[in-house]
Amino acid sequence: MITFSRSSLVGAEFPDDETVRFHGVQEDHIYDMEIEVDVRIPDGEILRIKGWMKRYTTPVCPKAVDVLQTAVGMSIREDGWDSRIMREIGRKGCEHFAEILIECGRSFDQARMARDLYGPVMQDPTMDQNAFTANWVNEHPEIQGTCMARK
Repeated sequence: MITFSRSSLVGAEFPDDETVRFHGVQEDHIYDMEIEVDVRIPDGEILRIKGWMKRYTTPVCPKAVDVLQTAVGMSIREDGWDSRIMREIGRKGCEHFAEILIECGRSFDQARMARDLYGPVMQDPTMDQNAFTANWVNEHPEIQGTCMARK
């Protein structure tokens, strides 16, 4: 019997050519939190972040919303960015917010590739998407060494 279940969801949209906007949610029967974060595409810099706590356990929890602003200016392209997020956001504010933000950052390259794939698929739904993604990975040296680049 399952006595605990947590769901996390990350969505992405592109308000302009230089920005990806992530909306991340983490929810279980105790907590329900969301963030919206804008990331500059060329360098992965976090430009803006907002957070909401819909369900939490202590009156201290909502104070972590302000700590999210520490992430502005950080880059998800830096080595160790996820550890820095956990240290600066998770330990000083809310580990749940940090987890959501890290998952948004981990979705960065997949969101970029999906955006670039959208137009060609709309023009030719029968196109070879495997060939497209392989070519896309080869054209983006910043993702070499990541799981997306593994064959």
